[in-house]
Amino acid sequence: MAASPAPQPKDGLSRRPSRRRLITTTAIGETNRGRVLETLHRLGPSSRAELARRLGVNRATIATILQPLLESGTLVEGDPIAPSEAGGKPARPLWFRSNGPSLGAVRLSPDFVTAARIAFDGSIRQQRTKTYDRGAPVEKIVRALRSVTDGCFAAADLVGIGVAAAGMVDTRTGSIISMHLTPGLNGLPVVSILEERFGVPTLVDHHPRVQALGDRWFGLGRDIQDFASVYTGEALGFGIVYGGEVVRGQDGAGGESGHTIVQLDGELCRCGRRGCWETVATLGWLRERAAALGLEGAALMDARRLAALADGGSEAAADLRDLYARNLAIGIANNEQVLAPGHYILHGDVCTGGPALQAALRSWVDRLAPERGRTPSVEFAPDPDEITLLGGAGLVLSSTFSTRA
Repeated sequence: MAASPAPQPKDGLSRRPSRRRLITTTAIGETNRGRVLETLHRLGPSSRAELARRLGVNRATIATILQPLLESGTLVEGDPIAPSEAGGKPARPLWFRSNGPSLGAVRLSPDFVTAARIAFDGSIRQQRTKTYDRGAPVEKIVRALRSVTDGCFAAADLVGIGVAAAGMVDTRTGSIISMHLTPGLNGLPVVSILEERFGVPTLVDHHPRVQALGDRWFGLGRDIQDFASVYTGEALGFGIVYGGEVVRGQDGAGGESGHTIVQLDGELCRCGRRGCWETVATLGWLRERAAALGLEGAALMDARRLAALADGGSEAAADLRDLYARNLAIGIANNEQVLAPGHYILHGDVCTGGPALQAALRSWVDRLAPERGRTPSVEFAPDPDEITLLGGAGLVLSSTFSTRA
């Protein structure tokens, strides 16, 4: 009698263990090339000898890996640097060709879209922005997307395009699943739109994760292996980096830290649940509190305005500033309890609130985070902040220079 087939899981996914395959020679070569290029990008213009020292290999190995990149024009040699007093051969620093290919970046936000053409060193060569209403239909949003990308990418030599999208994304289909603030973005197949128009590989990811890639490649996270990049403002989110790699759920799930519950049976969130972190630590909450306190300019209140009022002697504003810092720190402390990256890089509204707000936030994180003998570090991005656009370039770099093996 034939054995009955094993029952299949209801979600249709196979539960068989994945096969472990040996790494091919090609994959080893690509991984080594990626690690050399990533190291060069982090160090800036460097000689073969310096790269060899940093990577713990001999100079001949580095030279072998880099020679095809020099021949293709991806890298160029700089002017010789005089040797040290100990003597030796003059070093020729290597760097990316200044007039070489560009990295495309797009930021799709609730009320605007920005495109930028970015050099490998992170300098922005061209940038365009177009706004739309939050109630705009998808056709208007797509016209804005095409307008800014045509202005930056038409006839450009692009390696690829990285898209930072607000809302939930599906990295497998290359689409935006949902965006509460701007329903016209729901279901937008942004990857297929851009790939058909420009013919280069295009990737999309959740805004905070792309922001984290900007920190990793170009910002305050360049020399940190484990950190969380935190977005603040009208929404809240984390991009988590562990071992130099951004953490993603299946098909781009996760990162919606603003919708973790911090207050059972709290205020109704726009996601439909109650007590989300976003209900107590975003600009919407801040403006409601400011209005209840009768603060001047409550309808447009943000961290910068709040700081001006508090520094001007308003006790109510000073108390609200401290409460804002505490409520932001609650989400950071919760993340430290679960994932413990130990380092936090803040972006968005909180970075405009001045030294007093930043000191209050650090103090609250110190008080609320788990005690391990080391307080999590909290850093604030400069204002104005272009790290999300640079993260779009980082999304392409992370794919092109993949170091996973």
